[in-house]
Amino acid sequence: MASKTSSNPSDTLPIFSASFALGEPLDPAGLGFESEWLLPDGLGGFAMGTIVGVPMRRYHGLLCASLSPPVCRAMLLTALDECVHIPEGGYCGCDLDVRLTAFQFADQDPLATNPHLSEFVKDAQSCRWTYSISTQLGRVQVRKTLRIADAIGGCRIDYEIESGIDSDLPITIEIRPLVSMRDFHELNAPGSIGLEHFEQVPIVEPAVTGTAISRTGFDPTLSIRGVQIDWESIPGIWRGITYHQESLRQQSDREDLYCPGVFTATIHKAEQRSLSIEATISTEPTTDWNKCSSAKHARLQSSINFALDQAGNPEDQQLRGAITMLVQAADDFIVKRTGNHDSVSVLAGYPWFSDWGRDTMIAIPGLFLTTGRFDEAHQTLTTFADAIEHGLIPNRFDDAGGSSHYNTVDASLWFIHACFEWSQASAKPLDSTLLSACDQIIDAYIAGTINHIALDEDDGLIAAGDANTQLTWMDALRNGTAFTPRHGKAIEINALWINALESRMLMNDQRPELKARATQARDSIVNRMAKGPAGGLVDCITREPGVRISRWISSDELRPNQIFALSLPLVNLPDSIGKSAIDAVTNGLLTPVGLRTLDPGHEHYCPHYQGSMTDRDCAYHNGTVWPWLLGGYCEATLRLNNFDDSSRKNAQAIMLGLVGEMRSNAAGQLFEIYDAEPTDGVHLAQGCPAQAWSIAEALRVLVLSCRA
Repeated sequence: MASKTSSNPSDTLPIFSASFALGEPLDPAGLGFESEWLLPDGLGGFAMGTIVGVPMRRYHGLLCASLSPPVCRAMLLTALDECVHIPEGGYCGCDLDVRLTAFQFADQDPLATNPHLSEFVKDAQSCRWTYSISTQLGRVQVRKTLRIADAIGGCRIDYEIESGIDSDLPITIEIRPLVSMRDFHELNAPGSIGLEHFEQVPIVEPAVTGTAISRTGFDPTLSIRGVQIDWESIPGIWRGITYHQESLRQQSDREDLYCPGVFTATIHKAEQRSLSIEATISTEPTTDWNKCSSAKHARLQSSINFALDQAGNPEDQQLRGAITMLVQAADDFIVKRTGNHDSVSVLAGYPWFSDWGRDTMIAIPGLFLTTGRFDEAHQTLTTFADAIEHGLIPNRFDDAGGSSHYNTVDASLWFIHACFEWSQASAKPLDSTLLSACDQIIDAYIAGTINHIALDEDDGLIAAGDANTQLTWMDALRNGTAFTPRHGKAIEINALWINALESRMLMNDQRPELKARATQARDSIVNRMAKGPAGGLVDCITREPGVRISRWISSDELRPNQIFALSLPLVNLPDSIGKSAIDAVTNGLLTPVGLRTLDPGHEHYCPHYQGSMTDRDCAYHNGTVWPWLLGGYCEATLRLNNFDDSSRKNAQAIMLGLVGEMRSNAAGQLFEIYDAEPTDGVHLAQGCPAQAWSIAEALRVLVLSCRA
């Protein structure tokens, strides 16, 4: 398996490919059902699945559409059951039926191999599978290509079938759509659907056949059209489809799917035949696929060229290829947001995250600014500025279209940082909307706002939350249990506070009084948080109530959050403190795929992310490795070493190693998290298969490390 690029990656978009010798089993630990691909539509919808084609998550499907972009997502078309019938092609002249896509059913082990799959190729806009079927009469080759309509929605599956059968009897391909038509978080529980829940209306257009399907209590209609293929309505229910990844997470893992009928085509001796199937929630005729493809290609090419230029157009082909691959991946997370006025936002990750404020603000420099998409970055900032309440931007927009959630202390401070970075990168001043939003945030933190977020005038530090809230990015909370309680004065919150105050003064000189507050907070970090575990910075100071007087207790946990006190450009702690902190993080938390979230020597350390959702939430920030933290880590080492050649090469080596992960577990993407400890020498990928800030930080810092 390799990432293929031309000698000049800016000339050709990157391709992920996995090729195998004919009949060679796929490795289930590397490129089998655990290796996933993603094709987003730029509206919050997507197609997603495994390389071998076996659906392993409730989120795996060929068409998951956003009904109110980028949220309110519905899984519509889960899969196509494709059966190639070859008369007399089997042993002793028996008829041979070959299924291209396999499924896992209840009480059946998941299929990790496909003996007929000879090649898988993914590029920026499509996935292609090549199947080679050997028979007693010759070989049949089927090439299947899946595409998603960018910025429109809908999917198209093209088949190219070549018969090498030496027989006058034609072969037949039957394709059965398997339809879910449900909220993408839910499942059609076994026994919950019947034929009476669905209605069909035939589609009759020139050279097109198919059906429009509606489901009782479900708004959109799913239209499935076949081009150059016959359609027959034969409604049925497939029972007991089982999703292996849901089983591992100890979640509901079985569902029933509706099959509306079958597409059929025949292929004669030595014939090559092409046919297509399209699925949309529109009743309009087919999409202009070439126009969609050209528009996305132009957008990606422009972004790649800009990023390479920002990196000084390095001659090293490995660097160029990595930047190119990261830019392509970055585009997947940028989505349209509809409402009172159309705007832009960022999905935190696929498949299950919506647009989160914290993730978006952290990702803006990498996704937008490194790629030259300044106008869209401004639209995204404005989207969140317009949603400010209580002096806070939303922690997240509701995935079902409900009210926004404001349970965060850091997202708003990351917003100010993103505004400053946008102004610096675009060489433009902030407009009144964004500048006013920055002031609202700063003033709310000084005066105090919801969730006990407030400035302590005694030391100039920001405190937030209580034992029952999770307001920082280490936010796992289930059934009232906060697994990583960091209420009080957290190190990264106060580094962000200093950075926000200094940024605000640089963006506009009308608030000089903020300088004293920044100085006070900086001095307090030096005096109260500089003597933490292993010589690093204290992660958090928490108030302990007393009879007469309360006191602040320093955490004994070595955590990675201190890197932001060193990487944010305007915090400016003494170098001696910074170098000691970096040494502590390097020795205790650094892995090839990210930083651990807790020192392995701590009693609460969790080496593996596994078990029930409660077990996983407990491990989420208590050891589990996060790739996005390598961005802050590498930038901190660059700044502490004045961007010398050694620190640049070290940062590049770390990021190139991380990009290598994009060629295994997730085809062209980076996972959200990895196990804290390796299994058989490998930190296993976990959590969300495609995470925005993992990609954004890798791209941002790789480009930063290349600049002259």
